[in-house]
Amino acid sequence: MELKEKLQLLRTQMRISQEELAESLNISRQSVTKWENGQSFPDIGNLIRLSDLFKVSIDQLVKENDTCNLNLIPKQPLEHQELQMFLVRAKKSTYATNANICLNTKPNTTAYRYCEGEYTYTDTYMGSARFAGEEAVFCKELPVYAMNYYGQILSGQFSIDFLKEMLSLVSCERPFRGPEFYQKGDYAYHCQVHGDFHCFHGKELIYCKHEKVYFCRFHGGDLS
Repeated sequence: MELKEKLQLLRTQMRISQEELAESLNISRQSVTKWENGQSFPDIGNLIRLSDLFKVSIDQLVKENDTCNLNLIPKQPLEHQELQMFLVRAKKSTYATNANICLNTKPNTTAYRYCEGEYTYTDTYMGSARFAGEEAVFCKELPVYAMNYYGQILSGQFSIDFLKEMLSLVSCERPFRGPEFYQKGDYAYHCQVHGDFHCFHGKELIYCKHEKVYFCRFHGGDLS
């Protein structure tokens, strides 16, 4: 496990955003983003502050052997790990790639469905420039997870391809929408989440040349 992965895990465990971590260290959010992307490395002063903040040794932060990784892995119930991994695979196999569209009985709505073993994932939404929808996961036909969302496209500069690319980057550590921050060309994506898999709410934003062109609010959690 590399430093960039440890920083993401530790920050997620503390339930703080990149921006909040940056403020606590008196540095820019871009610096934290570069650390977590592996583009740069904290200097010794920031390593000491990170060590104090996360209550781990500097060895645990910078060394890559198994001993130093031992206490950094979040203790999740096995069923939640399995559910989160399924959720990530399902999200990457539906709207993000425009696959697994299914017939829907509700008028003027679009629906996706993905099945794997005992799990079934559905994503149903309505609208276009203004939209709303619900994601759900069922295990043996019993609901175990749900998330509702509402958003708006604010400008013609919005790119659906960029949004789908961001949603395809969903991770097991953040199985909600896209990454916390990502920039590509003129576009920037930012997703803030509060809470954890049990109960969360958040907001994702897309900017084009510093103009906000899209937002989406979401909330949900596990039902088991």
